[in-house]
Amino acid sequence: MEEKQISKQEEQTKIVNNQLGFVLLEDANLDWPRFRKALTDEWHLDVSNDEVKDGSVVYRINDMLVACSLMPNPVPDNEAENNARNSVMWKNASEEVAKHKAHCMIAIISKNGTPIEQAELFAKVAASMLRLKNTIGIYKYPTVYQNEFYINIAEAMKHGEFPTPIAIHVGMYLSEGKMNAYTTGMQFFGKDEIEVTNSLAQPGELYGFMLSIAEYVILEDATLTPGETIGFTEEQKLPISKSAGVAMPVETIKIGFMPG
Repeated sequence: MEEKQISKQEEQTKIVNNQLGFVLLEDANLDWPRFRKALTDEWHLDVSNDEVKDGSVVYRINDMLVACSLMPNPVPDNEAENNARNSVMWKNASEEVAKHKAHCMIAIISKNGTPIEQAELFAKVAASMLRLKNTIGIYKYPTVYQNEFYINIAEAMKHGEFPTPIAIHVGMYLSEGKMNAYTTGMQFFGKDEIEVTNSLAQPGELYGFMLSIAEYVILEDATLTPGETIGFTEEQKLPISKSAGVAMPVETIKIGFMPG
């Protein structure tokens, strides 16, 4: 992993407050019938009353609106390519993403659905569209996911698991020889973003830890309280604090995580 300092540029510090993403396409075609079939076959969602009009469709699923709109052009201003640099699970992401010629916006609009329900529905819809042959991946700020990776994570929902790796983003960077990590997307669930700084942990260990902590906070509706400790074993007591974000423009929860 290259040593770099995370900047606080605007496109790296947006706050994710909705379920919105852009499926990246090799061409400006979208097989709506095959997409609909995936929604019904894979997830048993009732989308029988849909109508594709002007390249767009709106579904009402479980009292939530799902809007999909095909755009016959790449995501503007190289936004997808630039944010692809934040992908920690996809080598050559920027180069692959640069091949997209069109995109389809997916948005979940809900007044009644919980954040967890919205995130799960978004994952089901996005994974269904990513099964189409001309898809490359999905841009969901502040990163991109390869279609196969996204589908595999979404599949875990069939076994009762929450798709944490695609519901929130874990960013990682090296600074002065030490590992740092941060979340983006926790605020959608009404939680503070989380950071670990100056850790001696290996990248894979730190990445897994961040996902585990985020999933615990989301699913258990837990609050990490400054001054207390947290751990996944009786012996593990990791200090919790809260201060100005290092990689984020807001105050974040800091967890002192070192390999044990």
